[in-house]
Amino acid sequence: MLKKLKVRFILLSMISMTVTLVLAFTAVNITLRARVTNRTDRIIDYLYENGGSFPIIRDNSADKLFHDETPFQTRYYVVIIDGNEYSGSNYSHISLDRIKDIDAQIVRIVKQNKDRGYIDNSRYGMFDYEGGKMLIVIDCHTDLNTVHTLLTITLVTISSCIVIVFVLLVVFSKYVIRPFEENREKQRRFITDAGHELKTPIAIIQSNAEVMEMTGGESKWLTNIKTQTARMSKLVKGLIELSKMDEQTLSEKEKLSIDLSEIVTNSVESFVVPAQNKGIEIKCDIDSGVTVMGDLEDIVRLVGILLDNAVKYTDDRHLIEVKLKHKAKKAQLIVSNTCKGLDRESVRKFFDRFYRSDSSRSSQTGGYGIGLSMAQMIVQNHRGKINVSYTDDEIIVFTIEL
Repeated sequence: MLKKLKVRFILLSMISMTVTLVLAFTAVNITLRARVTNRTDRIIDYLYENGGSFPIIRDNSADKLFHDETPFQTRYYVVIIDGNEYSGSNYSHISLDRIKDIDAQIVRIVKQNKDRGYIDNSRYGMFDYEGGKMLIVIDCHTDLNTVHTLLTITLVTISSCIVIVFVLLVVFSKYVIRPFEENREKQRRFITDAGHELKTPIAIIQSNAEVMEMTGGESKWLTNIKTQTARMSKLVKGLIELSKMDEQTLSEKEKLSIDLSEIVTNSVESFVVPAQNKGIEIKCDIDSGVTVMGDLEDIVRLVGILLDNAVKYTDDRHLIEVKLKHKAKKAQLIVSNTCKGLDRESVRKFFDRFYRSDSSRSSQTGGYGIGLSMAQMIVQNHRGKINVSYTDDEIIVFTIEL
């Protein structure tokens, strides 16, 4: 339980941090890219408004984007396109190495058939101009390199943060869950100690009631005392077993190869008489030779809990089905029983300790809400899975994989 809590804490923390970092850095990268695009588009518009060249710019210009160094910092070329003819080309602001590739680039831009866009590391704008088109292309290599460099730094930073935070969480998470561990240990110790302390007075009360019955004869008062002390003794025994099981993992026990087919068959046979007394039919479909590795006592207790639960809560349709099948390399045990009128929302709470979907019914059947919790713990200690579902036919189905 505590290991799962630790893993869940680390997982949720890592997901939260990763999502936050990704969103933050994505916003930064998108914003920078958008600013580069916006700045370049403004320069393209400015060139178009001035016939494809920069006019004299003064430092006291109202627009801080344009100043007297802007023409020298901007690498661009301008081409007037009239059908398939190019005229009025201005290549004076582009490097000589680029000029030989310009024709091929222009053809690609024309094929894109867009007014704005990126091609290679350049941004272009296409405008109507004197019956033809004016194409203005600005080299954004430096700005885009800045964007790509930031993206690389972002990825490295996110990866580094994830690794560092993960290591820190693994190291310090034990301090976070320590209070829960201490409280859980105190609860286990209290249940165990209280259970042992209660066993003696309960046994004395039972013995005194039996002596009084032998000397004074039967009475409804003595019968009630014996019934309630028997129920209390059963509850105390269950609490102690649950506490011990919570303390001990399967690795601390001796693992054996267990014939699960034989255990299920024998368990069903032991419940046939109680079931028949209530008019219940138990149908079985048990494969032979199904084996699992685990603790014999716990597996027997697991099957007994499921069958006992089914016998207690089967409705007037009086049907229990038990199936044991090979499933890949695992064993699958299914125990189902008819049960009308069950609240579907309560099904997911079946494995909660002391939970009872119908307190009055559970009281009549002697249930305390710890049996299924114990079953879940047994399955978890065997690294298996246990699930419960409620079908449209109003049938409770417990599925265990070991």
